[in-house]
Amino acid sequence: MERTQSEVGRRWRMEKNKERVQCLPPVPPMVRPPSPNPVELAAIAVDLNIQLRSADMPGAMQERAFRCARTLLDATSLDSKKPSPTHIAMCLKKEFDEMYGLAWHCVVGKSFGSFITCSSGGFVYFSVDNLSFLLFKTEVQPVKKPPPLRKLDA
Repeated sequence: MERTQSEVGRRWRMEKNKERVQCLPPVPPMVRPPSPNPVELAAIAVDLNIQLRSADMPGAMQERAFRCARTLLDATSLDSKKPSPTHIAMCLKKEFDEMYGLAWHCVVGKSFGSFITCSSGGFVYFSVDNLSFLLFKTEVQPVKKPPPLRKLDA
């Protein structure tokens, strides 16, 4: 399938700007105990104006996701720019890849559908202001070398 000129140009600009794209200021290290209890987590969510929709994730990781999302949104609002969901998702994914290992995926937007399979203990879905965040981890398995092909007798 042929790509249109605008798709080619957009991809080139994205690749060209990859070096310049930096995530916003990192979230400061947590000072709280590693696992906040559900009441503390709810208080943190209310304080940061976050609505937790669904979660299968330890409390400390949820808190990290909440604080990182809030920091990213606040930093873009300081620049008086409209927040870019793609940029926010990339930064949140990078943060979790660095903190908790590879294979994290993040979807950010005002309206989206999803049907995913994720690792146990690696899923959170929440809303901040008018954006929804879906953050999940998948299982990464090494690719095994396929067996050699046999020659067919003709």
